[in-house]
Amino acid sequence: MTETELLEDSIVRITKQAGLETTGRFHLTSVSRDPGGLFILEVMLSDRKRLCEEVKRAVTGFPSDIESGCIALLPEVVDEIILAANSEPADLLQLS
Repeated sequence: MTETELLEDSIVRITKQAGLETTGRFHLTSVSRDPGGLFILEVMLSDRKRLCEEVKRAVTGFPSDIESGCIALLPEVVDEIILAANSEPADLLQLS
């Protein structure tokens, strides 16, 4: 599984745990070639606030400014998202 696929799967898992269906509602683009690179998260306008709020609950480093259609995910945030998605639900509460 590529890092892009792992990150996408992680975002879906976090939002599904919160009862939000996000499949097909966001798109990830890797903007660097190194393995610990930068990603751009594009979220459909109607879903942006809810999706971002749910990821922010699980990942404290997630950007708080969600007004833009494109959200930059730095390597540390990508790692946090993947870690949070692979944690038990009780662990997610402790992370936030």
